[in-house]
Amino acid sequence: MTQHRWLRGAGLVSAMAVAGIVMSGCAGAAQPAASAPDAGATCDADAEVTITVGERPTSDQTANLEAWENAIAAFEDEHPNITIDDEETKYDVTTFPALLVGGTLPTTLQVPFTDIQSLIERKQAADITSYVEDDEVLSQLNPQLAAVTQDADGRTYGVVRAAYTMGLIYDRALFEEAGLDPDAPPATWDDVLDAAATVTEKTGQTGFIIPTTGNVGGWLLTSMSYSNGDLVEEVDGDDTTVTLDTPGMEASLQFLHDVRWEEEAAGANYLYDNNAIRDDIAAGSIGQSLNGANLYNSLVIGRGMAKEDFGLAPFPVGEDSIGVLGGGNIQWYNPKATADQVCAALEWTKFYFLNRYVDEEAATTWAEAQVADDLPVGLPEVPVVSDEQYETYLGWIEPYINVPRENYTAYLDSLATAVIVPEPAKKAQELYAALDPVAQAVLTREDADFAELLSAAQAQVQDLIDAE
Repeated sequence: MTQHRWLRGAGLVSAMAVAGIVMSGCAGAAQPAASAPDAGATCDADAEVTITVGERPTSDQTANLEAWENAIAAFEDEHPNITIDDEETKYDVTTFPALLVGGTLPTTLQVPFTDIQSLIERKQAADITSYVEDDEVLSQLNPQLAAVTQDADGRTYGVVRAAYTMGLIYDRALFEEAGLDPDAPPATWDDVLDAAATVTEKTGQTGFIIPTTGNVGGWLLTSMSYSNGDLVEEVDGDDTTVTLDTPGMEASLQFLHDVRWEEEAAGANYLYDNNAIRDDIAAGSIGQSLNGANLYNSLVIGRGMAKEDFGLAPFPVGEDSIGVLGGGNIQWYNPKATADQVCAALEWTKFYFLNRYVDEEAATTWAEAQVADDLPVGLPEVPVVSDEQYETYLGWIEPYINVPRENYTAYLDSLATAVIVPEPAKKAQELYAALDPVAQAVLTREDADFAELLSAAQAQVQDLIDAE
């Protein structure tokens, strides 16, 4: 099934040595304490141990909090020697170094794909190689994804718990109303443009639009640039060159220009944030948009969109596509934790995030609980386990699948050959912020000068990188 590849080559750091946003003010800080386990440490699986787990849902998230607390109770019943102290702490690049130095970070919490390599370089992540290499569950993880958590020597510093690629989100009901085939979604930018024009002409709704604020516009422009053949950064050793003024990025802006000004199919709101646009997609007023392919829960469960109307297709491709932007969540382990605490935290990771993929009873128990709570089973996803194991997992949960996977055939099939390109290695969020007004300008000014806009944004981000 899925044979994901992480793009390697000139100008891009490979997945085993990729991608970390360099955290300002933290170079050389937060070295592990002397009591931290060494690379070959072992643990006593029966030792009495207490661990702290981050990301406890907040009190206003009633259902999520109840499920979380039930999971902790079940885990402690299964592991009577392990006590979990949970807290709401989440990863924040601006506070992480100081919290680690101060010894107040949890034993484990989530970090994004983009940051794990910088944490490894600064010795701000525990080396868990000796714990995972022979583990029945962790040794079955998707090797392509696992590579993201490894250093150049192949040592492991985290566990991928979820992964995604970007996709084309479309409204199948609007496609049908417009006379388009919802089972043959657009594959190229020309296809998307044609479909946008048709949806607007036939239904009066917005044919295509993207969010352009909160750094999301820049995130999506970066994804489009990859699709059109160009990276937004070139990395050569310690040197990073920002590359926004490229043919690939100009082609991306030309598409936005054409859907807005030539086809008049971009609606009337050009300052969407990521929440507001989801509201309107779920309400059936937007035919197509771009976002992470993991948007089903947000639209269908969170906003009431009919599951039959949710359409997901591969991210559109240009003639010179280098791949699709991807990312996800990695479980991080505190380098100041003891060996017994690291082992206990890994047990929690397996229990809460991974066991269902490798254990039939866990899979069916999870699926039954999801169905009982009217939650989805069988969502399209980038598997975190090996291809063979994921097919086995799908067989276990098949009786419980309650989402129309046949509606996502094109996306699911695309994963077999997907080249997943990481986010920018340096100052990613600052780069996205610089691109937001570029997208806004193209959608609001017919005569916007692409080269001028991109050159200014490129210089802005390059100055930030050079100042480090």
